[in-house]
Amino acid sequence: MAKIIGTGMHLPEKLVTNEEMYARFGRDPLEKVFSRIGHGARYHSAGSEHAGDHAVKAARRALEAAQVKPEEVSLLIVSTDTPAFLSPATAAFVQHELGAKNAAAFDVNCACAGFVTAMDIAGKYLSSPDAQYQTALVVGTYAMSKFLDPKDMNAFPLFGDGGGAVVLKRGETPSSYLASTLLADGQYWDYMGIYGGGSAAPASAEVLADGKQCVRLLKKFPPTLNFDLWPPLIEKTLEKAKLRVQDVDMFIFTQIRKTTIVDVMEKYGLPMEKAHTIMEKWGYTGSACIPMALHDAVEQKKIRRGDKVVLCASGGGFAMACIALEY
Repeated sequence: MAKIIGTGMHLPEKLVTNEEMYARFGRDPLEKVFSRIGHGARYHSAGSEHAGDHAVKAARRALEAAQVKPEEVSLLIVSTDTPAFLSPATAAFVQHELGAKNAAAFDVNCACAGFVTAMDIAGKYLSSPDAQYQTALVVGTYAMSKFLDPKDMNAFPLFGDGGGAVVLKRGETPSSYLASTLLADGQYWDYMGIYGGGSAAPASAEVLADGKQCVRLLKKFPPTLNFDLWPPLIEKTLEKAKLRVQDVDMFIFTQIRKTTIVDVMEKYGLPMEKAHTIMEKWGYTGSACIPMALHDAVEQKKIRRGDKVVLCASGGGFAMACIALEY
């Protein structure tokens, strides 16, 4: 059994408004995009900031909320696809900065599905017979602004930075973790990503000249991909949890496109009040968007103790993850 006992989040200071995007790329093409995706603003990292910094600040707030000391953490999982370094894991930096000296620490990268995947891993560690793992800190962190081409209208307006974190405790009842489902479809591996700097295309003058160090949207995903795949993923997870869609008090989806969330809620005949969104104020924060939205909903008392919550995420590659929780 594992229960959520604290949440936290962090935003960098640099606000980038839609008006700034209109000034850069033109109002007409972007207004149509923003009307679909619902992004109202985003925050970018300062020159010296990286994903590890956002993770540390979000984690500290979650630990404070949980009244847990860093040295009491036994498992630290950092989800990011914008790591501070190719190697070592960003989790090593986060562990050191927090002083979580007793925690096993590692990264998870399945793009924007990473945080929910990391929550699934943590929940299973804390439910295992291995008593070493008592308290888990799960962090989603994103610094995609570091990988943006300022001339790329397809990518530059979409992404913002930030961090979100959750603390889980073994043995607390009732357990937050009810059921989960993961899936992947690797045929989409070359649709969107950062394709320079890894072993397939090591950093070089040629790689930089080609702009492969920046995130690129190389092919268009099927426009209804999330709408087609989220419902069966949710339904499979709820079936495992012995719940119906109508039993869920709050849905939190990957915050990339608001119209898709609206369409899914309409499909189920559920009001949008049951789907918390944050892209209106913070844009799309990738690996961090779901823990940030969870924290925001808890802070606004839209999620209360005992509520049934579904986290449903999808990310490039293509990966998806869904968890049913009791908060």
